[in-house]
Amino acid sequence: MNRRTAMAFLLLLGLAFGLPAGAARRGWFVECAAGFAALAPSDLNARLEAQQERVEFLYRDGYEALQLISGGAFSYVLEEAEGSALRGLHGGFPMALRIGRVLGARVSLFAGLEFLGRQRTSWLRQTFRINDLRPDQVTVPGAYIVETGFPEYFLSARAWVPQLGVIVDVFRNRSWTGGVRMAVGPMFARVRTLESQHYRKTDADGYWQEWQQVVDMRGNGGGMTADAMARLELALSWRLGLQIEGGYALRRGSGFSGPGLYEYQYRDMNAARDPVKNRWQGEWRTQRMELQREWGRLAYALSGNDLGGAADAGSFRLDLSGWRLSLGLALAL
Repeated sequence: MNRRTAMAFLLLLGLAFGLPAGAARRGWFVECAAGFAALAPSDLNARLEAQQERVEFLYRDGYEALQLISGGAFSYVLEEAEGSALRGLHGGFPMALRIGRVLGARVSLFAGLEFLGRQRTSWLRQTFRINDLRPDQVTVPGAYIVETGFPEYFLSARAWVPQLGVIVDVFRNRSWTGGVRMAVGPMFARVRTLESQHYRKTDADGYWQEWQQVVDMRGNGGGMTADAMARLELALSWRLGLQIEGGYALRRGSGFSGPGLYEYQYRDMNAARDPVKNRWQGEWRTQRMELQREWGRLAYALSGNDLGGAADAGSFRLDLSGWRLSLGLALAL
C-alpha cells in the first residue's frame, strides 16, 4: 500500500469513526431508537379482567355458597389451576426512526415514525370435583366433574405514530450534550381480542356434555400523541452519537370500529348440535355491567364491539401512554 492510499484510507476512517470532536450536529442527521414503555391499556384489558371475574363469581363463589348453606349435602374441591392465568397487556417496546435538520447552534427540527406493538396469549383451566347429595336436584344426586376455562385468550394492540418535533440542546460539552425532545403527531392503531371459552361436565356414570364459544373482535382507530423527553447524547465520533432518553409519551386513541365473529358449539356423548356462527361490524365501546345471583352481586366493565347500541355504553379508548426509557444512535449526514 503506497503512502497516498494509506493517507486516504486513514482520512476516510477518521471521518466516519474518528475520535470525538464535539457532540454538536451539523446539517442533516438520522436517528434510530428503541426502548421500554410502561403502559397498561385499561379499556383493552377490561374484557379479560371481567371474564376472569365472571368465572370466579359464577363457579367458585357459587359453589362456596352452596357448600355453606347445604348442611353438608354439597361439597366441592378445586384442583390446582392449569395454565398461565389470564394476563392483559402491560409494557411495550417502541421503535422509532427520525430524520432531522439542524437550524442553529442549539435547535433542530425532525420528522419521525414510531411503531409500538404488543400482544399476549394466555390460557386458564379450572377443574371442580363436586359431590352433590341434595334430594331436590333435577339430576340424580352424586359426584360429577366441572371443567371450565379459556383455552386461548389473545390480546393485541399496534400503533403507528408519525411525528414532527424539535430538539433543544440545553447543556453542551465537547463530548456530550443534554437537552429535551418534544414532538406531536397523529396515531393510527389496531386492536384485537380473541376469546375462547370452554365448559365441560362429566357425571359419575360417564355421561358428559360440553360447549365452547369463540369471540373474535378487531378494530381500527386513531388519536393524537405528544412526547416530552429529556435526552443525553454522547459523541462516539465526528458523525456518530449515542442517545439516552427518558420521559413521558402520550398515546391515546378512540373511534375504534371493526369486524366481529361469534362461534358456539354444543355437544354431548350422544350427538353434536349444529354450530352457531354470527358476524357483525361494530363500534368498540365500554359498558358497566352487573351480575346478580343468590350469593351476591358482581359489577364489572366489559369492552368490545359486540355491545350493540346499549344506552349506557361509554366510549372505548386505547391508552398506550406511559413513562419511557430508550437508547438510540444518531448519525450526521
